[in-house]
This record gives sequence, C-alpha cells and structure tokens, in this order.
Amino acid sequence: MDISFLKILMLSIMLLFQADADSPGIPKDEPPFKLKLSPPGTVWLRDSVFIDVAPVSNMDYREFQSYVQICYSKELRDSMKNMPLFGIDMNSFQSFMRLCGPDKLMAQKMKVPLDAKLSWNMTMNEYCNSPNFNNYPVVHLSYIQAAAYCDWRTDMTMLLFSGSSKDEKQRAKYYKKVKYRLPTADEWSYAMEKFKESAFKNFWVYAGEKAATIEAFPQKKNLQFVYIPHNVAEMSIVEKTALGISWRDEDTTDNYAKTVSYSGPRDWLGFRCVCEILEY
Repeated sequence: MDISFLKILMLSIMLLFQADADSPGIPKDEPPFKLKLSPPGTVWLRDSVFIDVAPVSNMDYREFQSYVQICYSKELRDSMKNMPLFGIDMNSFQSFMRLCGPDKLMAQKMKVPLDAKLSWNMTMNEYCNSPNFNNYPVVHLSYIQAAAYCDWRTDMTMLLFSGSSKDEKQRAKYYKKVKYRLPTADEWSYAMEKFKESAFKNFWVYAGEKAATIEAFPQKKNLQFVYIPHNVAEMSIVEKTALGISWRDEDTTDNYAKTVSYSGPRDWLGFRCVCEILEY
C-alpha cells in the first residue's frame, strides 16, 4: 500500500478525533471583539491575531511566484494600498493588473532556486514543481522571500474582501484591514500551548522515503491548526531565528516552542503566516 496514503489517512482520523476533543490545557481566552469571517487559511490565535493552520505549501508559493512574474509591479502594489473597501469591478481590475506588468527585479528575487540539491536525493525543481508535492511545505527560501509572500497575501486578501462585497453591508462580514506576516516567538509559543492537542507527537517523518518533509492534510471547512514535529522548522518574524522541531532535529522532547538559529535558505526550514487584524 502507498505509504503516503497511510499518512493522509492517519492525519484525517486524528483530526476527526480532535475536532470534538475538550482540551483542558488550552488557554481559556476570548477574542477582544466579535469574530467575523476568518482571514483565508487561518484560525483565531489570540487578541487580534489569526494563524495559518499549516505551513505555506509548494503550491501556495508557486501561485505567488507566477503572480509576481506576470503583474505584481510597484505601481500595482501602491494602488492596492488605496483600494476601496467594496465595489471593485474585478474584470476592470484584472485588466489594470495586466497593464501594470511585472516588477522584473522582484520577480527575479522571488524565484525558487530550482537547481538547489536537497538532502533527500532530489532537486528543488523536482520537489517544488511536481504535483506529487503540491501540499508539502515549501523549503529552501530566504527570509526576504517569505516576508514578500506575506505582503502579497495581504494584498490578495484585501482584494478578495473588496471584490466579494458589493456594498458596505456585505463588506461588514470581513475585517476592514488585515496584515499577514511571520509570527513572533511569543505567538508561536502560545500556539504550541493552545493547540498542543493538534501536535502529532507520534508521527515521525523519515528522510529517504519520498522527502524528509510531509504533506499537509488538505482542509476545506472547520479549519484546525496542525503542527507536525520533525517536519520543518518555521521562520519567525526575527530573521535568522526559526521555531519548532525539523526533520533534522534530534531533540526527542516535546519542546515544540524551541527557537533555532539559521543562516540563509535551508531544506529543513519553511514558514507559516499569522494574520493581524489592524482595523475591525
């Protein structure tokens, strides 16, 4: 039987059991406001901060990279800062986006290093561009690339909110202003405590099977935060400081909030975003 199928089956069963679990260790906090629709791909963490349910995947980053290569110019980025809250004609806006064209320098900087060799007998091209690894965490990126992805995702989410709202009443379902960014070490530590029942403690990842990383179980509704120790460490908002336990880590404790130093892109390092609500 395909081992990857067994992994997905195990994760799905664990998620079903956790969905209704009463976890006494989870902080009993309350949001500071009435929750609206969560920013895409996230669950509420604390205060005005939401967090991705899984690390950013190869497919996610390919979407960003394709967008940057086609139309994400400085002119477009500046115009999106003054985007109306609702009532955008998406057909007209898409035409404007195409006219803006790419920022060629940025597009070059955001490229995945396809020739880079990974620790598990594979190149980044084979890992990042194969449909077999669509939902695996993207790795071997720089801090600058991860931060730029967060900025682009902010713009795309604000565009989604505006384009999905014909009037002010429809727009009220969404937060007025959000910002995606990398998490702080304190936010990560809080997430590890709040969602500790979602850490697959007995789910080890072994290099050499397919890849040293593991696929994120696809979620469409009732999103739940998922953390898999010994998958990838994840970048923090502080450059050169990563969070959690990666596949190369020999730490056998449950210290999932640990910080790790890194320098430059690594094949054991990925990232996930948090989304901060700036205006309710």
